Amino acid sequence: MSGPTPDAGAGLRFEPTYLVTAAFAADAAARREPHRAAHLAHVRALLADGTALVAGARADLTASVLVLRAADATAARALVEQDPYWRHGVWTTLDVADYLAATSHTLGRT
Repeated sequence: MSGPTPDAGAGLRFEPTYLVTAAFAADAAARREPHRAAHLAHVRALLADGTALVAGARADLTASVLVLRAADATAARALVEQDPYWRHGVWTTLDVADYLAATSHTLGRT
């Protein structure tokens, strides 16, 4: 008989993190172009201040995906609703889910 298995997650610190999926409109290609520079500036700011851990589009170009640090799901949604793609209908729906992200930050490294 073997002893208890060590907790593989021991030592990890999890912060409130959210996985956001923002679905593209059927005509997103046409809608996206006039707002792309402002959208990228918004995403760069979220990445620069550490609010966004990662951001990008699905390879099939059906949605954008972001992993965000926020106080709660409402705050995460509010961050995405400020994006020009949301304000101008490039994204049509948002799904915000609690997410347990293991990153260099959760390991105590920056």
